[in-house]
Amino acid sequence: MKNVIIIAAKLLAITLIAGAVLGLVYSVTKEPIAQQARAEADIARFEAFPEAESFVAQTEAIPDAFSIIKQVHTALDADGNPIGITAAVVTKGYNAGLNLTVGIGADGVIRGVVVGAHSETPGLGAKAAEDAFQAQYTGKQTDTPLYVVKSAPSGANDIQAIASATITTNGITDAVNTVAAYMKQSAGGVQ
Repeated sequence: MKNVIIIAAKLLAITLIAGAVLGLVYSVTKEPIAQQARAEADIARFEAFPEAESFVAQTEAIPDAFSIIKQVHTALDADGNPIGITAAVVTKGYNAGLNLTVGIGADGVIRGVVVGAHSETPGLGAKAAEDAFQAQYTGKQTDTPLYVVKSAPSGANDIQAIASATITTNGITDAVNTVAAYMKQSAGGVQ
């Protein structure tokens, strides 16, 4: 019985020391990690809306119908005039946790789609992060929804699916359509 108490005391001491060290590491790394995340989000916003000079976070609550949208920024020109929005989105492709930044101009034209952190299948859905795939969205009008097609696009709003990764393509396209609907309904609409 005495050995059990000694072993339990040693395990308790080890656990307390490990917890204290982990807490210290967390407190030291928390702010640098947050700064890095903010910097990556800034870069994604500028990639999704290249002609913007700056962005201002919108403070209005995002309606539940648009729950995949996590944060919206108003894109501003050099004179501080609003020229559109960017939206940070977390959606589901083949796997959950597909992060996007979508930029849409006040004229209803998609300025860019940037695929960020994801856990899509390497060599398949992970191709969504490639420039060639993301470029399909740029310049498309949002007055009608985008559609995923498996062959070469024939319509103005067709997005060609990634081979063997249609689920990922549908997830991204649905997210872009959701941001367009949000802009039309909640952000003042297309001008």
